[in-house]
Amino acid sequence: MRIKPPRRILSAALCCLVCWGCGPAGSGKVPDLIPVKGKVTYKGKPLTKGTIKFEPEGFGRPAVGHLQADGSYVLTTRSDGDGVVAGDHRVSIAGLEKSLSKDRAIKKFTSPNTSRLTATVDAEHTEFNFNLP
Repeated sequence: MRIKPPRRILSAALCCLVCWGCGPAGSGKVPDLIPVKGKVTYKGKPLTKGTIKFEPEGFGRPAVGHLQADGSYVLTTRSDGDGVVAGDHRVSIAGLEKSLSKDRAIKKFTSPNTSRLTATVDAEHTEFNFNLP
């Protein structure tokens, strides 16, 4: 069945109208981000490879940071180092070195559902260090 041009235009307009309200709640503004940094260690030694992810509870995009040689990270949501939305976050750490990825003790930290790592970000709390056992 072929859709006639007037119906295509009407369908496209209807789709745009429906999607008009999608996006951030409130005034349509993107939430302000708070710069966040920290360090990740495992058994007292810095994790030198991997990514850390802060997933907001509720509204907002997740933020990701790449672990550096000293275990440090800076979180990014949209542009390099811009930070995360304020609030409670579930934290996960993935993409680890192959030798560590097989370690059952650290494997649980690769998912926010099993890591049990959390962070509450606000203007006074912007640095989060995680020492994994």
